[in-house]
Amino acid sequence: MPSLNTDDHANSEAPQTSATPLTLEVESVEGARGDRILFSGLSFSLARGQLLHITGPNGSGKTTLLRILCGLFTPTEGMVRWHGHDIRSSASTHRRECTYIGHRDGLKAELSALENLQINARMYGCRDNKLIDDSLRLLGLWEFQDIVVGHLSAGQRRRLALGRLLVKQAILWILDEPFTAIDVDGRGIIEAQLISHLQRDGIVVLTSHQALSHPRLRERCVTVSLQ
Repeated sequence: MPSLNTDDHANSEAPQTSATPLTLEVESVEGARGDRILFSGLSFSLARGQLLHITGPNGSGKTTLLRILCGLFTPTEGMVRWHGHDIRSSASTHRRECTYIGHRDGLKAELSALENLQINARMYGCRDNKLIDDSLRLLGLWEFQDIVVGHLSAGQRRRLALGRLLVKQAILWILDEPFTAIDVDGRGIIEAQLISHLQRDGIVVLTSHQALSHPRLRERCVTVSLQ
């Protein structure tokens, strides 16, 4: 069974103060796939403005952990709290304040980039067309807004999927390998949005096989390694 390593140095670079109360707390969580225990005894906490980077080899339970954090999976042991409440008893609040983007883009290939983002915005109760337009610009997709998604590159589709973060405006972003299929320019675009979200006191939890290179991300980062 994989052991758990937590990078305490990262914690020291993003101190918790009375102005930044704990928002996401994980206590002695165990995750399993079928009869196989992937990790156990996992505990950490995040305040507003912090980023958690989950690392580990394939099969170590990174995606399972993300799905536990967003309430899609139930841990076999332990508890996840959001604003001090078990997410199982405050599911509606947690869902409203959390956005999860997994490996699948969740896009409709026959619709344009703009139409896909409009659908997601309406689903989240957002009717602000300016916010949708601004999101396309921020993601570097403005000139591709009328292109059918099936004709976009893999990197463009990934950026468009991440557009759901901008139109929902949730506090907690949970991202599974957000840099997959992203080129250097695209990575810069995504990192800029992550930094902006953290500066607005948002929280980010992500998995990535790649190191976080931007210093403004690293200074807010807590690292958990599933080995």
